[in-house]
Amino acid sequence: EAQSPLFEPPAVPLPLQDLIAVYAEQQRRHERAEHPDRMRLLTAAESAGTLVAAEMNHVGLPWRADVHRQVLHDLLGERYAGGGEPRRLAELADEISAAFGHRVRPDLPAEVIKAFAGAGITLRSTRRWELELVDHPAVGPLLEYKKLYRIWVAHGWTWLQDWVHDGRFRPGFQAGGTVSGRWVTHGGGALQIPRVIRRAVIADPGWKLVVADADQMEPRVLAAISRDPGLMEVASRDTDLYQAVSDRAFSGDRAQAKLAVLGAVYGQTSGDGLKNLAALRRRFPRAVAYVDEAARAGEEGRLVRTWLGRTSPPAAGTGDDPPGEAGLPQDGGPEPGHDRPPGRLTADARARGRFARNFVVQGSAADWALLLLAALRRACRDLSAELVFFQHDEVIVHCPEAEADTVVDAIREAAALAGRLTFGDTPVRFPFTTAVVDCYADAK
Repeated sequence: EAQSPLFEPPAVPLPLQDLIAVYAEQQRRHERAEHPDRMRLLTAAESAGTLVAAEMNHVGLPWRADVHRQVLHDLLGERYAGGGEPRRLAELADEISAAFGHRVRPDLPAEVIKAFAGAGITLRSTRRWELELVDHPAVGPLLEYKKLYRIWVAHGWTWLQDWVHDGRFRPGFQAGGTVSGRWVTHGGGALQIPRVIRRAVIADPGWKLVVADADQMEPRVLAAISRDPGLMEVASRDTDLYQAVSDRAFSGDRAQAKLAVLGAVYGQTSGDGLKNLAALRRRFPRAVAYVDEAARAGEEGRLVRTWLGRTSPPAAGTGDDPPGEAGLPQDGGPEPGHDRPPGRLTADARARGRFARNFVVQGSAADWALLLLAALRRACRDLSAELVFFQHDEVIVHCPEAEADTVVDAIREAAALAGRLTFGDTPVRFPFTTAVVDCYADAK
């Protein structure tokens, strides 16, 4: 008799009556939600997303191991026996040490900071932006070392051996792996593949990769959930949203407009961020008020929700009683001009506020993305095309060359359908930049 593998969990029977009871309780919870239809849609979207993730994990992303090895050789040089640093990293380490006049381990930030201190230069970290401000001969080779070291550690030969099999990379996608609903993977750095390593992602012969990247998704989501008339009008076009915002509020300065919009979403409300936010508030008051109210709720330890009803985690230490909800308007948005009451906030409260501000936008974007994937999967059901990759606002479909144009159209239609299903009848559009390529690195 065959013996079961060590540590394999025993099968758990699932009686039909128990499944029916769980389903009935789910329906009761839907009915108790503030917006039952939205909660039912979110539940269905999560189910569809889990199915898409399982299929992508089965199919895998096309990956040429031979190309990957050549890229590593070109960047890093020969491998040394025993797992030591490859030739190029060793050469750069020698250059860095020579610049300081003594041996320095460039992979140890504390040692690098100490070496700079010995040269009369004070650093708080070895981040690139800080190093680029320093005038010292070690900076150039150190920056190159850091870039190549990350590739060696995160996507080097060991990674290739562990994660790529039979010409496919299967990172183990998990739908809704974060509290905001964003996807995660079980490993492999799939959501942070360096551009140079993307050269190894090559379509099969006779096939193409359709790489689709959502254009300025988060500000478009903010327009949809806040129902701000001005921002919805800006987001109703397929053109550059940040440029349109800059024309309205920042005298055509696109960079300032982008900083202001992202600052509103991510909570950059000090210094120039505060000035930019004030300009944004004057032209798009409901949009800014929406995220301001979410931030206020977070600071007070209350819950916030995405558009479809995904709930933020409670603040630590709130006890057994659930905290109050933010009461974010789901239709017309908060009235403009509702200023924050005076008073000091703790660092934890400010952090909760920034999290909540971001949660209502990113979480609602994750709701939309689930429905996008479900609609795209349905559109491709009669094709040979396969969904093979997804991260936040980017999706890759692997398809026969003859189906590429059909897939491009399907992505556009799926985005529009997901927008209508998620946010209802709004003028907001969710355009994609799509590229039909043989190699992922050529997409953008």
